Amino acid sequence: MIGWIGDFFRFWWALFYWNTRKGWFRLHGAHRDDCPCQNASDSGLAGESRCDAVIQWNRPERFRRVCPLLKETPEGLRCSVEAERVRPFWGRAVLCAAGALLGLYLAGTGVAYTVLRAAKYDLTYLTVAWPPKWKELRGAQEKLYAARAQTALQQGNYQEAILSLEMVCQLNPRNYSAGLALAGLSLVAARPHVADHIYERLMRDVPEQRVQTAQLWFRLLLARGNYPLIFPLAAAMLSEDPEQRGAWLNALLFAARHSHGSESLRLVLQQNPHLPEWCTEIINLEQALLENRLDGALPGLTRVHHTPPSPYLPLFQVDRLLLHGRADQADTLLNAYGNLLPADEAAFLRLRVFRTENRTGLAAAEYDNLLQYPMTPRLAAKFCAALITAPAPTPLAGYLDKFLREGPAISADTVALYHATYLAAALAGDPARAGLIRERITKFTAADARALNGLGELLKSGRPDARLSRILPLVPLPTEVIYAILERSPATAPQ
Repeated sequence: MIGWIGDFFRFWWALFYWNTRKGWFRLHGAHRDDCPCQNASDSGLAGESRCDAVIQWNRPERFRRVCPLLKETPEGLRCSVEAERVRPFWGRAVLCAAGALLGLYLAGTGVAYTVLRAAKYDLTYLTVAWPPKWKELRGAQEKLYAARAQTALQQGNYQEAILSLEMVCQLNPRNYSAGLALAGLSLVAARPHVADHIYERLMRDVPEQRVQTAQLWFRLLLARGNYPLIFPLAAAMLSEDPEQRGAWLNALLFAARHSHGSESLRLVLQQNPHLPEWCTEIINLEQALLENRLDGALPGLTRVHHTPPSPYLPLFQVDRLLLHGRADQADTLLNAYGNLLPADEAAFLRLRVFRTENRTGLAAAEYDNLLQYPMTPRLAAKFCAALITAPAPTPLAGYLDKFLREGPAISADTVALYHATYLAAALAGDPARAGLIRERITKFTAADARALNGLGELLKSGRPDARLSRILPLVPLPTEVIYAILERSPATAPQ
């Protein structure tokens, strides 16, 4: 074995050393006396000259793999050509070297493939061995960390899940689902600013999902009462999301009322000169209201648009009249719009009018009227928002019974409605019905609904509490309900 090992290393040395010397010999005239490998005391004739290159070899015949000119004769190994015809065999050297390198490469990639598979990488050997497919290694690594994150979530190990998702996002910033999951976990881990950064990055790195990302981010910002970030986001989306322009305009005005003031609205108009006329009109009216110029805004607030360019315009007019104590004018405007407003929207606005004027009998009749409509998710969200704004046990009982009887079944898409219904029941002082809803929620989520219970207790206290901006984002709720909560407890939202 030792002799074979020695000859093995001598082979690789000889492959390049002797080919180099014989190549030099050929370049310098190939004189008999200068032959590098034949014994100088021999004749230099074919079949008579010994080979000096094999002197140190354990088995000299192995040298024939380097130089096939070496032949076996009765007298032993001899060179089969005359000294002048000794030549190098570079083709053989290159083939041997290439074969050796290929063997090493295949062995190395085989080891790498085995190690990666042992580490649970989802890939094939070709992915490791074929360079054009190496780019798939990054995808395999991304899938590995995504699987680790999922496993960690199932085990309740949120810190490991966050670390794994961070690796996924580093490997592929366009992995949208991983980015959303990481943002949600960052929020649970009390790192809302990290979540903001992730949403901002997703809007930049995944432009085809920009509108959806903005909507998700807005709900998070709204729940935290982060009006300084809501304002520029809503201003940008006024132009980018025309189908939801009314919703974005409402978000912009809500943020302006709670933090920015009228001057920021003037800047929005300057930066967005191509907004529809009805948007400009609403923003100008809001400016006047924020500057305490109610008399100047009243003509615009009370004007009836016989063909409203947007459903949001009449809603804005009635809402602002009610906010500024003009319930009679709001009622008149509602009647003037008549069937131009959706029937349920008009009914909830009338409820606000009746509550403002303490017309309890008409309010009760309006609640009964609303209960005649099919219990859609949209109607349920509006019911909850109204009942959270003005808790009332009797309307709550009617709504909740109809919701449990005809409302949507609890699922990942509707659990927010059940959260909102629980809060409405808790605020109305109906622990039995609230417990019934909470039981359905905990059975579905397999959790103790601790955040939901805490949110209910905070809202029942009726006092400003800085904890609201931390708990509210943890409880999925319809946007209308979040607005109602913040209107109910505006001082708790961080400025």
